[in-house]
Amino acid sequence: MVDVLVLGSGSAGYYTALLCALNGLHVTLVEKEALGGTGFGYGALPVKILLDSIKENPNISFQQLLEDYGIKLAAVQNKLESDLKGAGVKIVYGEGQFVERDAVKVQDNIIKAKNIVIATGSRPAHISDVPCGNHILTHKEALFLDRLPKDMIILGGNVEGIEFAALFAKFGVKVSVIEMFDEILPGNDTDLKRPVIDMLKALNVNFSTGNKVVEIEESQDGAVITLQTGKKLTGEKCLVCLSRLPNIPKGAGDIGIEYGKEGIAVDHNFLTSVPKVYAVGDVNGKCLMGSAAINQGISAALHILGRKAFLKDISYEGIPRAIFTTPEIAGVGLQEWELQQKGIQYKVIKNEFSKTWRGISKGYKEGFIKVLVDGQNKLQGIWMVGRDVSELVGFLDILLKEKLSVDQILNSLFVHPSLSEGFLDALLKLN
Repeated sequence: MVDVLVLGSGSAGYYTALLCALNGLHVTLVEKEALGGTGFGYGALPVKILLDSIKENPNISFQQLLEDYGIKLAAVQNKLESDLKGAGVKIVYGEGQFVERDAVKVQDNIIKAKNIVIATGSRPAHISDVPCGNHILTHKEALFLDRLPKDMIILGGNVEGIEFAALFAKFGVKVSVIEMFDEILPGNDTDLKRPVIDMLKALNVNFSTGNKVVEIEESQDGAVITLQTGKKLTGEKCLVCLSRLPNIPKGAGDIGIEYGKEGIAVDHNFLTSVPKVYAVGDVNGKCLMGSAAINQGISAALHILGRKAFLKDISYEGIPRAIFTTPEIAGVGLQEWELQQKGIQYKVIKNEFSKTWRGISKGYKEGFIKVLVDGQNKLQGIWMVGRDVSELVGFLDILLKEKLSVDQILNSLFVHPSLSEGFLDALLKLN
């Protein structure tokens, strides 16, 4: 019997297995496909690899991009395997199926474990019976196209849809984005997303909002999309970036694990309804973001190890996040629309990166940082738009969790010269 059995090697599973193994536990990880799952294998990280290559070399050809992508993706795979095996994790390939509360069958072998962690992730939801892979794509197929289509319809103006729109439009593909809500990138303040939308429009991306797709069909040479209004759209490729469904392991219900359409039910320690069985990452439906999956995997590992996890709130309101377009959007905490919705009085302070000392030396022409504080001058949100702003967000979550005042932050040290001083300069403007 092993100490910990982890199902899935995506963001959540990888960090759970790694932390447990590094602390001396006997860990077995089961993966039914390639190491890395969606997050590392064909989701968040791979899309960023492609977008980063374009940012580093704006003149790169699509063929060069694919070659560079293959090299970097291989490096990701090598790191995953090296890290896990180096920590002593045993990797077993195959699909895991629960046969008992403490046992999982993988092919013809049964693995018994003191603790089991379900980290099987999620998959794209589809509104058509037509299988994906030809003219209708999910993100998985879109990442491995061997040639560019002349045009593409993207269903979903969310983060995933917009990042793919930026990728394909850059190479001259005529992209149309269909969004059922009345705005692109819903859940983001207008001033944050406006530069991204303007950039995409400059690349001839067409946006259609307030339109719900009711049917997707394939024709001989493309995809046919039917809107709720009855209007039909055609494109060589259709990329589906809609909602996601949890990957519930086979046999989970048979052993008493409770789950619904959103995912597996868990408590604040990510324990399921079955003792010693955890569910972390997308499969529990709490937050479909890689950062949350990593956070949950670490929290579950700490609980297994008998150590305290400092996760205070699994609602994930105000979680740090980023959109890796050009320019990038990144931030943490609440945005203006959320503060208005909650009836919280607030003040907005902005500072342009071009007016920071480091921004001047780097030749920044655009981008800004926006700080939101309440009536007591306590931080409510820190948001920014610009080149590589995702790199500035990392630890800002701590400032909000600790509810620091503006004066406390002003009395802190910032590296000089650095773009992070844009935060300091913004706060100096606060009256």
